[in-house]
Amino acid sequence: MARGIYDGALSSKTFWELSKEIASINEKSNRYHVEIPEIEFSQFLEEVNDAVWERASQLKEHLQQVNRQSNNLNFVHGSGKLLSPHEVQIQNTTEKYSIHAEYIIMATGNRPRKLPNLPIDESTIMTSDGISSIREFPKSMAILGAGVIGCEFATIFSNFGKTKVHLIEKDRRILPFEDEDLSRVIETNLENNGVLIHRQAEMKKMAIVDGEVEYMIEIPSWGQEVFRVEKALISVGRVPNMENTGMDEIGLNLSERGHIIDDDTQTNIPSIYAVGDLTADVALVNVGELEGRHATEKIYGNPRRKLIYENISTIMFLNPETAAAGMNEQQARKEGLSFRVASFDFTCIPRAMAMRSTQGFFKILVTDDPDMKILGMRAIGEHASSAIQAVALLISMDKGIEELAELIHPHPSIIEGIQECVRMMFGKSIYKAAVFKDHMRFRCFRGGLYFDIDDVTLLDD
Repeated sequence: MARGIYDGALSSKTFWELSKEIASINEKSNRYHVEIPEIEFSQFLEEVNDAVWERASQLKEHLQQVNRQSNNLNFVHGSGKLLSPHEVQIQNTTEKYSIHAEYIIMATGNRPRKLPNLPIDESTIMTSDGISSIREFPKSMAILGAGVIGCEFATIFSNFGKTKVHLIEKDRRILPFEDEDLSRVIETNLENNGVLIHRQAEMKKMAIVDGEVEYMIEIPSWGQEVFRVEKALISVGRVPNMENTGMDEIGLNLSERGHIIDDDTQTNIPSIYAVGDLTADVALVNVGELEGRHATEKIYGNPRRKLIYENISTIMFLNPETAAAGMNEQQARKEGLSFRVASFDFTCIPRAMAMRSTQGFFKILVTDDPDMKILGMRAIGEHASSAIQAVALLISMDKGIEELAELIHPHPSIIEGIQECVRMMFGKSIYKAAVFKDHMRFRCFRGGLYFDIDDVTLLDD
């Protein structure tokens, strides 16, 4: 849970909310020719720290209250180490002692991955853990890695309008794990916000020179080039916290990347369970909490079913907000599936028009058969994170889209775009993809090929 608070989800998302607010104020001030006051980075940092303190204090007080009122919980501070399948050694500032436990749940989390050839000092060259060390807006910043975290921080610092951001990605595009139509929107907005994106760039060298960062990249079509920036952020993944935990010594099965190998949270040692970022499953705060609940239920009860991850909902705090549930197109293709996919643009959604924010789309994937069971959904645009839960629920229930088609959506609302995606698949939308070619598509992927669908009856021939 700590990663969700300190140097993690809560702190970075508070930064994102503040940066989004500033970007909106700047846009409106330009539109209406109104001057806005200058705001220092320290003021934003104070807001972030307040949010972190509020949440941390809330959880700490809760644990302390339960600790005082119950004989079933003993909350202690310290570092822990496995001595055996039933024994944990605890070390705090004053003493070292061991406790016996019939069952143990491991939840040590993870941390940013560091590259041995880069001089990371968490001040000039930093990971996400070092962001809190910044005291004023950097004039420039290089971000190595254009996954979710890298793109989120590129969005945050470019939103503030004070930092020239360089985003370095070894792939041909950012967010390479997502479909190209989605990553293209994010790329365009980042570049419109002044971000310099290095695509297909190999980092050859990075060093601290005269208190700044000098880096050299090599791009196949361009060659080598050297850049100088004030700060650098390394965002190349995360690694599990395994050191000094005793996991390896007592014989827990670990993967090559150092994650605990588990089966529905159960490790190879019957008394030990593993949850959260320590395992090779989805590294999200909400998933870690779900796994923790599930492991506890397995120890003391009998869960009705195994954990499933196919319907996990995720939010990417980008510009615009992006949310996902289930598969995207490239994942479905990799699985060798045939599927149908409908996308509906925000430009055709009345609520988006009213908000004067029509960039974005909904995209739903279903099986290529009459059942049309939902495989996944992507939402990019305003209110995206509020739009995916119904679809995630239907994925977990192994349902088709008929339930969505029958659901009466509120008007005007952003989620009416989901309704139209579904209606397109049933051939019942007043919008026709053949007419509104720039705003919606209905396609089928079969035999390694895509083809557009104008008449839904063709699908079942």
